[in-house]
Amino acid sequence: MYGTAENFVKIEKKRLEAVHQDTIPTPPANQDATPKVTRTRFAATELGTRERLMAAVMAESTLALSINATLGRHVPRVHLFADSSRIDNEIGKLTNLSPYKLNGQKTHSMVLGILQNMTIQDSYDWFLIAKDSTYINPFVLLRMIDTMNWNEPVVMGEPAEEDGRCRLDTGMLLSHPAMRRLMQNRNLCTTLTADDDQLAFEKCIQLATNLSCQSLHQGVRYEVWRAERADSPAAHDSIEDWKHSPAFRRALVVPRLLSDADASALHDYFVRVEMARADREIGKMEAELSRLAEEEARETGEAISWPPALPPFAKPPNRYQVPTWEYFTLTEIFRSEPNQNVRRLEGKDFDDVAEVVVAARAQVESEEPELEFVQLRNGYRVFDPRRGMDYMIDLTYRKTVNEEAENRFEADNEAAAHEESNLKEIVVERRVHVSRMIASTQLMNQAPYVKEDTDVTVVIPVASEKEVLPARKLLARQARLCLSPTEESRKTRMVVAVFPSVDTRSVTAIGNDMEELKRRCKRSLLETDVLPVHPQVSWTEGKGTAAAAALDDAVDRYGATTIYLLLSPHADVQKEFFDRTRINTIKHYQVFFPVPFVEYHPTISGMEMTEKEEKETPTEQAREAALSRLRDGVEPKRKRALIVQKEHGRFDSQDFSCFAVYGVDYVAARARLGGNERRNDLIAAFLGQDSIHVLRAVEPTLRIRYHKRSCDMESVDTEDIARCVDSKKENVAAKDQLAKLLFHEK
Repeated sequence: MYGTAENFVKIEKKRLEAVHQDTIPTPPANQDATPKVTRTRFAATELGTRERLMAAVMAESTLALSINATLGRHVPRVHLFADSSRIDNEIGKLTNLSPYKLNGQKTHSMVLGILQNMTIQDSYDWFLIAKDSTYINPFVLLRMIDTMNWNEPVVMGEPAEEDGRCRLDTGMLLSHPAMRRLMQNRNLCTTLTADDDQLAFEKCIQLATNLSCQSLHQGVRYEVWRAERADSPAAHDSIEDWKHSPAFRRALVVPRLLSDADASALHDYFVRVEMARADREIGKMEAELSRLAEEEARETGEAISWPPALPPFAKPPNRYQVPTWEYFTLTEIFRSEPNQNVRRLEGKDFDDVAEVVVAARAQVESEEPELEFVQLRNGYRVFDPRRGMDYMIDLTYRKTVNEEAENRFEADNEAAAHEESNLKEIVVERRVHVSRMIASTQLMNQAPYVKEDTDVTVVIPVASEKEVLPARKLLARQARLCLSPTEESRKTRMVVAVFPSVDTRSVTAIGNDMEELKRRCKRSLLETDVLPVHPQVSWTEGKGTAAAAALDDAVDRYGATTIYLLLSPHADVQKEFFDRTRINTIKHYQVFFPVPFVEYHPTISGMEMTEKEEKETPTEQAREAALSRLRDGVEPKRKRALIVQKEHGRFDSQDFSCFAVYGVDYVAARARLGGNERRNDLIAAFLGQDSIHVLRAVEPTLRIRYHKRSCDMESVDTEDIARCVDSKKENVAAKDQLAKLLFHEK
C-alpha cells in the first residue's frame, strides 16, 4: 500500500536536488552445480508463535454490540458469551457469539466449558475477560501487552477489597500460563457457592489459578477510571469534565456504561487522544531522522535523501534494468513499452495522477496564495521498490504584478489609477517533487499447501489436419526428454485429443507415435492415450472452442481430481515446465497461465540460414531471397535451435493457449461459458472470480513454434478478438527485422 501523497511534497523552484544511488552488492555465484531447492517453511507453526490477545466478553445487553464494534477493530479476536434467554435479534446476528443455557449452573461453568471446547488456551499470549458494561481502551491495552512478558503466570485487574480477587466489572487480564491453569483446574469451581454470578466468576478464577490479583506487573499498571461520585452523570455527559484529568487520559478501563452512547463517546475521545499521541511521536521521529540524516551526510559527503529516512534511489545492477520515468498529462501517459508508446490515462492511473496533482497544487497554493492555477504542464513518475512512487509535477500559474510598485513611496487617487495601468500578468512555473511512500506492507493470505507429486494429464488438441505434424513433433521431443537416466515417480498422462476433421491415417500415425513414446518413457510412469473428441455443437476451428471441447471430454474420461495441462500442438516444453505446473496449480485456489516464448517467422528473423550461411551470403541477396520465399508462400524451415533471445521471438503476454487447471476448478469455471459460444481462448472463464486466482508468469521453458495463426472473428467477446489479432500481428517479427526486410539503404 502507498502512503498519502499530501504528506510528502517538496517545492523545487530553481534546481533539482542531486539524487544519490546506493550500490547493490552482486550476490555470489552458486558454487554447487546441483540447483538448490528452497522449501517454504511456516515459521509461526514451527516456532509456536501465537496471536497476542483474545477478549472474552460477557454479553448481557445491547452494549455488547458497541464493545464488539470498538474493541473488535483493534484486537486480534473478540468473542461474546451470552445466556440464550438474553439474546435478542441484533445480538443473535453476530458470528462471534457463543450462546449457552444455564440449566441451574453458574455462568462461569458454562463460559469456561465453552472456552475449553474452543481449545484457544494455546493460541494467544494474553486473555482479557470483561463484561459488556465495561469500556476497554484498546490502545492502552495493546501497549500494555507489548510491554509485558507473557511467560509469567499473572492475573491483572482491580483487586477487590476483602480477599485479593480481581473484580469482573473492571475486567481481568490473564497471561498464557495463568489461562492454562484456569483451564486445567476449572473443575475446582464446581464446589463454589455464591449468590451472585459475578462474585462466583471472580472466586473461580482466583481458586483455579491460585493467583492473587495484581494491579501492577513489570512496571505496568492496570489503570481503572471511576467517577468521583456514584451518582455522576452518564459517561458521554461527563467526558468534558473528565478529559482534564491525566489519569482519565491514560485509563485502560471505564466501568459502569449505561448506554451505547457512553461506549461511542468514550471510544471517539480515546481515538482523538491516540491520534494526538501518534502525531507527537511522528514529530519526534521526524526530528530525530532529520538529525541523523544530516550527521550521515556530513560524514559521507553525500546529499540528504528526501523524504527523511527514506533510502535514496537504488542503483541498477546493469543498463538493462535502469528504471524509466513515465511521462503523463491529464489525458495520456507515455510508457516505456516495446510496442506501444502512448496510452489513455484512465482507471487506477488516472486516480493516481489526479490525487498527486491535487496534492502538488495544495502545497504550492498554501505557500503562494496569490498564484492562479492554469494547467498541468508536465508530469513524470518512476517506481522504486525501496522508496515507492516518485513524481515530478510541473505546474503553470498566472500571477498579477505591478512593474513600478517598488518605485512609489506615496499613493493618491492619480497614483492609484496609474497603478492599475501598470498591472501585468506573468506566467509562473513551479516544480513539485511528490513521494508516495510504501507506508505499510502486509503478508498475503497463506496459500494452500502444494505437493510436487501430483498427477498431471497433458491434453494436446489436434483440431485439423494441419496440426497433425506439429503435434507429432511435440511427441518426438517429449520422447527425447525420457532418455534422462533418472527415474520419475510422478504419474504423467499424455493425451492427444483428435477431432473428427482429422484423417484416420493421421490418427493411426499419432497412435503409433504414442505407443513409441510410452515404450521409451517406461521408467517415467508415463501413460499415453488418443482421445476422440465429439463436439456437442457445430464445429469451428477457434482455438478456445477446440480447447474447451478437448478438456470437456478429457475431464469426463479421466476424472476431475487431477491437474489438466492444456498444450498447443505447436508447443515446445522442457522437463522443468511440468514441475512448475505442479507447483503453480492449486486446487480450489489458483490456475496457471504461463507466458510463453513465441517464435518469430523464421524467414523474416533470418533463422532459415545457419550462422555460417548468414556470414557468407550478402545482405541484399539474403533480403531478396527472403522476400521471394514470402511472396511464393514457401513454408519456413528453421535451421537454428530455438533459444530465448530477442532475435528469435518474444514473450507474448496475450497468448493464453496453454494453461494448467484442476479438473474440478475447470468444471466450475466452464459453466460461465455457454455451450455454443465461439472463442479464441478460455481465459475469460477464470477472470473476475473471488475464489480462483490467475497466476501469470514468464515461462522460458515453454516455447511456441511459429505457425500461421488464425483468429475466429465471430467470437462472442470483442476483447477476445482484439487480443488474438494483436498477438498475431506482434508475433510475426520484431520491428527492426521487418524494417531490414522492407527497406534497404542505397
